[in-house]
Amino acid sequence: MPRFFPNSTLVFSGLGYGSDGPYLQMNDLEAKKQMRLPVLGRTFTMRKLPQRYCIGPFDLKTYESSACDLAAELPDESTYKDDMCPACREKTGFNPAFYNAESISPQQRAYNLTPHFVYMAYFSPAHLKVGISSETRGIERLLEQGARVAGILKRYPNADEARALEAHLCSQDGILETMRLGTKNKLLSEPFDAQAAMECVYETARRFDIEPECGVLDLTPYYFGKVDAIPDLIQVPDGSPEDVCGGLCVGMIGGTLAFEQEGNVFVVPVKDWETYAVEITVGEVLCEYEYEPQQMGLW
Repeated sequence: MPRFFPNSTLVFSGLGYGSDGPYLQMNDLEAKKQMRLPVLGRTFTMRKLPQRYCIGPFDLKTYESSACDLAAELPDESTYKDDMCPACREKTGFNPAFYNAESISPQQRAYNLTPHFVYMAYFSPAHLKVGISSETRGIERLLEQGARVAGILKRYPNADEARALEAHLCSQDGILETMRLGTKNKLLSEPFDAQAAMECVYETARRFDIEPECGVLDLTPYYFGKVDAIPDLIQVPDGSPEDVCGGLCVGMIGGTLAFEQEGNVFVVPVKDWETYAVEITVGEVLCEYEYEPQQMGLW
């Protein structure tokens, strides 16, 4: 069984979307370096190990991350929820809920002064989420969300002005500020029409007298490589193991991998695996998914 970097301790430290498609980010603990593992079209098995480690800091100016210099091991998740050690957390200085914080770091203050935009993310006609993101990140935040389509509603010179519109919209009926990953995954099996989804975002924004400033995007190609590569059927496996996933990767939607096994496509959430040491076996499928046959919606 060919192991990926068999002589290293690999820590799952993040995920993202590059020019060659979605990737998993791994920290080599001993070398204190990061690497990207492109996943689209690759067959592999990933097993989560019990040990947790700091994922390392990221720079709010360049939005570049790095491995933890201390290779710090983290306590059990039940007692320590953070994904960074105290040194890396201080170095990063980021608080996504800065508007509720009593004080913010100099890094956060500078980050908040960068241009931000307000977005509306579509998951289903009944699940529309509004949030903000710095323009320095491009559409990375939308992809991390796993939105099927998304509209850039308005651009602002700083985070505080963007937050004001976000707070207003999230106080309205039918607009969500947060969504659980489990809900997002279940919605992946529902019928999806990109054109209808984009129209839904336009119409909802116009209800609040907002014309999406940068239009509405179909994010499918970022997840699956191209539109015609979307699986016809996709489902959440029954009784799937919590510490191993695998198959032929046909896509990654937000923090969820889509694996094909014997002609069936299953979604497996891996975002919560960040901070954990992992073992990756290349070219082999060492877990099997079960499911109850059912009529699924077409994408």
